[in-house]
Amino acid sequence: MRLAFQDAYRLDSAGAARRRRLAWGRWVRRGRQKLGALFGEMEKFAESVERHWGGILAHWKHGLTNAFLEGLNSVFSAVKRRARGFRSFEYLRTMLYLVAGKLRLPA
Repeated sequence: MRLAFQDAYRLDSAGAARRRRLAWGRWVRRGRQKLGALFGEMEKFAESVERHWGGILAHWKHGLTNAFLEGLNSVFSAVKRRARGFRSFEYLRTMLYLVAGKLRLPA
């Protein structure tokens, strides 16, 4: 089911993705009826997808994802781990600029 859901992102249009999402949601609900609690988490995910469908459509309308921000967050988290022991936010901010800013420092 997870792979079938991911395949929807390879579709060319929002209309095709909508049809795929509806079919996928029916599949999840049928699985819940047949197999019970085993599909509980998948059904919660399907409900979450339905609640956020407008934002998900932005992938097709604008060609945007939040991948860049997720990557930036990963860099910031790594810097925060490295920066433990710094005494102020100012030091942390300096480290963020040095790491994420890709500054060329003189030798």
